[in-house]
Amino acid sequence: MSVHTTAFEPTGPANPAILAGPRDLRRSYGRAAAAAAIENGLLPHELAEVLAGRSVVEAFPVTWRESVTDYADRAVAEMMVAYLSQPIA
Repeated sequence: MSVHTTAFEPTGPANPAILAGPRDLRRSYGRAAAAAAIENGLLPHELAEVLAGRSVVEAFPVTWRESVTDYADRAVAEMMVAYLSQPIA
C-alpha cells in the first residue's frame, strides 16, 4: 500500500466578502462545517489535526456565492480527504 499526499487547490475563487466580511458570517460557515464534520464521524481531535491551527474557512475557503449548507458539505468532504491522506503515526 502506498502513501498518498494531497495538495488542495481551491474549487473556485474564494469569496472575499466571506474572508474579509463580518466575523459572525465567517463563524456561521465555520461552525456549520465543523458540526457537519463531527456529525459525519470526524472526532474533535482529528478535526484539530486537519485544521492545524487554522480556522475552518482559512483551511477550506468559501467559494463565490456558496451557501452555508453547500459549503459545509464540500468542506467536510475535503476534511475527510485531508485526514485520510495524513501519514499513519
